[in-house]
Amino acid sequence: MQRILVLLGMLLVVSLLTISSSYAGGIKPIPSLNKILDEARASFSAKNNSTSLQDKELLIKQLYYQIQYQTQKLEILKEVKGHFEKSISKAEEKYDEGEEGISQSDITKLKLGLAGTLNDIYETDTDLQISRLSLSDSLHNSFLPEAELKEPDISPIEFEFEDYETWIGQAGDNHNEFLLKKAFLKVNEARQKMYLAKKNRKMTRALLVSEVANYDFGIGDPGDLFQALIIYTRVLTGYYDSVYNFNLSVAKLVRDKNS
Repeated sequence: MQRILVLLGMLLVVSLLTISSSYAGGIKPIPSLNKILDEARASFSAKNNSTSLQDKELLIKQLYYQIQYQTQKLEILKEVKGHFEKSISKAEEKYDEGEEGISQSDITKLKLGLAGTLNDIYETDTDLQISRLSLSDSLHNSFLPEAELKEPDISPIEFEFEDYETWIGQAGDNHNEFLLKKAFLKVNEARQKMYLAKKNRKMTRALLVSEVANYDFGIGDPGDLFQALIIYTRVLTGYYDSVYNFNLSVAKLVRDKNS
């Protein structure tokens, strides 16, 4: 009997170690969006609830996409912060050594760029925390607000339809065709903007790499680097924003179809 208890104790320890190692910091991660939606549908009850299942699903999707978008936006801003800090340090060093091509005005502009980036970091970090709290609340606090997503990166969801008639043929009959047509047009608009943002992202990243390399080698201009960092921030965060808008527009279309 004692031997059996020992074996059971060892199995329990192994199980606990396995569980703890699967959760970073001991916090249970938030599963995929599809799994969350499946669980929400299974537990949803229309009784004494003014929120429809379709609205509940849309809210969960929106918050999940928000967390993904804001997380990646924060990463971009922190990357830009590092570039600004490095360029300021290098510019001040060159200025103190009396090198030509570096003025106090150049340093001030770089510092103002850093200040703007820090301001965006504070704002985005706050928005991210609010989104996490909101998702946790919408899921009845079954996950902690600090929990990481199993799908942390935002990417365009699959929606191959570009023609309304083709899509509505598969979507089935719906009495409010006006709303559906409007929502479908918004999906196509968001998709076009996303494609454009993706092209701009590639060009902008190449521009920044070039300007940073030139500046590190001492042949770059502080003003050009400043402009490249500002453009990089706007275009890269704009790309992730466009993916978020596309995903959300598709989610709204699905909600309208099922309402």
